[in-house]
Amino acid sequence: MASREHPPLPESVRHGLRAIVFDTNSFPRGGLDLDLLREWAQRASDDGFEVWVPEPVLWELAEHAAASWEAWRASTNRARRSMRAAGLRIPSDDPYSSRAEVMAAVDTSVRSLAPSVRIIALDGDLAVEALRDQVQIRPPANKKSDVKTGAADSAWIRQVLRASDGSIDSFVIVGADADVYDAFKGWSLPKPHMVPLHALQGTLFVLEAPSDETRDSLVQFLQGAVGQPLEAGRTPDEDLTLGEVGALTDLFGDWEDDQIRDVELGDITAVVGMNDVKISRRGLATAEVFLLVEAEYSSWRIDEDGTLVAHSSNIPQILVRDVLSFTLDGGAVTRARSEIGQATATRADNHAYSDPSDALFELIDNLRLIPGIAEDLELLDDGMVSTTFSNGFDLALEVEHGGGDPHWTATFTLSKGTWSDTLEVRCEWDSLRVPYEDPDIFPAYVLTSGDACDLNIPAEWAPTTWAINRMWPPAST
Repeated sequence: MASREHPPLPESVRHGLRAIVFDTNSFPRGGLDLDLLREWAQRASDDGFEVWVPEPVLWELAEHAAASWEAWRASTNRARRSMRAAGLRIPSDDPYSSRAEVMAAVDTSVRSLAPSVRIIALDGDLAVEALRDQVQIRPPANKKSDVKTGAADSAWIRQVLRASDGSIDSFVIVGADADVYDAFKGWSLPKPHMVPLHALQGTLFVLEAPSDETRDSLVQFLQGAVGQPLEAGRTPDEDLTLGEVGALTDLFGDWEDDQIRDVELGDITAVVGMNDVKISRRGLATAEVFLLVEAEYSSWRIDEDGTLVAHSSNIPQILVRDVLSFTLDGGAVTRARSEIGQATATRADNHAYSDPSDALFELIDNLRLIPGIAEDLELLDDGMVSTTFSNGFDLALEVEHGGGDPHWTATFTLSKGTWSDTLEVRCEWDSLRVPYEDPDIFPAYVLTSGDACDLNIPAEWAPTTWAINRMWPPAST
């Protein structure tokens, strides 16, 4: 989605666009995401242009995949040795026997996306010039720790310029690599159009606010995913695919486990928010989505006698944020997948604040994630908030401040016609968090809610989850 930093491309550029160019750095962490490439190939085809993958970029993506395969094989070999020693049956071998086979498989997979994805073959004379750039350290080449680099970047940029007949306005490069800008500057060429993946949709296509019906379809689709497991970030039918979260082990401290072996996302437990919903003229909707998900982790614990004991458990409150693109058919969502192939995860449990006013501000700010809520939501001087949704629901908030515990109590009332429901959230002081009398060092103000505890939802997210569940009830209720 476009932003002030990455506004929509001029109409003249969008109308004359021939290709979107993917570099290695276009993908999260530089690793190929074939589904994401396939998705953009389809979007490009629908609008009459292509996705270009320069041949040196394909080579580099294939090498990165081979490196991942080698790391996986090393880990698997260690597990095999342990299983063999324990007399267990060894799983079947993997389908690849060498780096060359892995790289060939990646090459074949990407080329199979033709004609929407076009591999831009590298011409020999341009390969020579690229090598000379590196040897003589001409832009975009440089020197890092006495090692000359840059031939690959020079090669693919030169080839894209030739394939586009030198028309810089006819292509958009996906990424934010300063070396690419340096190359164009060093060659005395105009600055190219370069857009990071997360802003690509908004810069290429005209986006607008969706209808209430479309927004409702998106929320109902997400509600239908609640209770489903996420294996490798996908629901069983693969109708919902989240982006790669990254190092989930970073969410767990050393005090919890001596050696964490693996952490994976588990079941989706709640939809806690959705905002920034946009839809293109061709009917592709995008939205930032917040889901509460379980995490399943396995680890080794050291027993009292020093023996390593395998241990596994669940952490029920992991907040996952991702920008999803939704495919609609006849107004109904058929699938959703990560727009950029990358999501973020934070632990939503055990949260505390240094000041009760900070807790209240965050609680109210989280209300902005209820789909369709007014953008100008503010807490009035008398401690009240009132807003009306387009679907006929009214939400009112009244805050009562106290002198002790609770420091304040927020009462939310959701109503429609003669129906109404309330939710209460309190801000309390948790003395167990402060080992001595200095509250400025250890945040100890916490939010509590009896209703949130019943749902196993952190109190900070209880109002949004509660409102979404009542305005868009899950099918099972």
